[in-house]
Amino acid sequence: MRSAFLFSLALVLGTSSSWAALSSDAGSAVSFYRSRLSPFPSGQASRTALENSLQRSENELSFRARWNHKEYGLESNQVLRSIQVARFVDAKMATAILNSANTGALRLKEIPANTTLEITETDDMWAKVKLGALTGWIPLHHLKNRHDDTGVFLNLVETALRPKPEATTQALLTIPRLQRIVPLEITKSFLKIQYQGQIGYADITQFVSRADFASLAYHPKKNWFTVIYRNNDMMIGQKGEVIPLKEIQGFVTPMNKGIVISSRDFNGPQIRSRVEIIKPEAYAWGVSKVDGHGEVFWKRKNLLLEEKPSSPNTLTTDELLKREIYSVAFESKSSVRGVVSSEGVYRTDDGLTWTQVPLFGKQNLPVSIHPNGAWFVGAYKSLDKGKTFDPFIRWDKLALAIEQAYHRNPKILRLTQIEALPNSQVQISVDTGGNKVKLKSLIGDIRWSVVR
Repeated sequence: MRSAFLFSLALVLGTSSSWAALSSDAGSAVSFYRSRLSPFPSGQASRTALENSLQRSENELSFRARWNHKEYGLESNQVLRSIQVARFVDAKMATAILNSANTGALRLKEIPANTTLEITETDDMWAKVKLGALTGWIPLHHLKNRHDDTGVFLNLVETALRPKPEATTQALLTIPRLQRIVPLEITKSFLKIQYQGQIGYADITQFVSRADFASLAYHPKKNWFTVIYRNNDMMIGQKGEVIPLKEIQGFVTPMNKGIVISSRDFNGPQIRSRVEIIKPEAYAWGVSKVDGHGEVFWKRKNLLLEEKPSSPNTLTTDELLKREIYSVAFESKSSVRGVVSSEGVYRTDDGLTWTQVPLFGKQNLPVSIHPNGAWFVGAYKSLDKGKTFDPFIRWDKLALAIEQAYHRNPKILRLTQIEALPNSQVQISVDTGGNKVKLKSLIGDIRWSVVR
């Protein structure tokens, strides 16, 4: 009798679609919510049941950000990131160009890592890109900035296009906010641009660009230098440099910087506020039907790649750029392979993670990379891209060259700068305790001559 009752009960429960939808084993239980904004789940169901009753998918990106020593939750359409004002980017990984901004869209072309693409449009999570004659969409987190990209300008407010670079002239037209602009020219306080067939001038203070995110900038004569901020059409360097923005040919921008473009909290960060992104979260939400609950929302997929925690001897670019940069060099303005000195010497092959070179401890030393492939760190040289180092300076020969040129012995010899010269030459700056002396030599030669 008991077994018959249990069998009947099993039949009743087995025919209940509500029970089927909500039943799950511990390993596959998924919480679902009444909406994406619900603070608490409404229940749980098996992933299989939710997939079988899936109605649609919706993507969501949000950030935990720090501003004015406090943390805030910001929606993705409130924060602009440097990748969104990039023009030319590289694929961070092997990926595909899709025919629409949807993870399930048709794959138009598979592309390998480091493929260079041109961005023509972005939203919170996607970039519309060009590869030759092909156009399509790629998730933003599959892309990485190029150091040699100066990017585009994006206006945060409606902007007047004027016939002259003067604020008093009557506007030709009004440019809607958040338009991607490639300027024809950067003039004093204005951008010369073409918009809807008309050429005119727009107030540069109403725009943001990669310059506003930069921690490092590249100048053809000064090489890479540390940036504090952009002041209208000028870049202000950490060492007091004031360099016209139009002369800058590249930027290094950390991924954890954001600029607020929409404010919803009077007490929180306002438009133009710079925030530190602590944690981005991106999910594909599934919308499924569950008996007794109607449409429910559940986190179907984490769209962001999980970053591996760095080891004590490895730093991410974001971690590195929080430090004071003493000296930095890349193989070229477009290369991501380089070396930096910042409380120790670190090298990178991918521009994303930096590994400490143990030989130099915590020293801050001048670094340089010669176009012929030689890497220099302090008095050491590497011919295998920073994997091993050997001395390249004979201090006795250096002292002899200075003594012969100035007829006195140097009090000290402290290397302060290394510069690459044409024809396989290298130039160094040395503090002698009373003077700063420049010397040059052929790479591989132990003899030095003073540069007067």
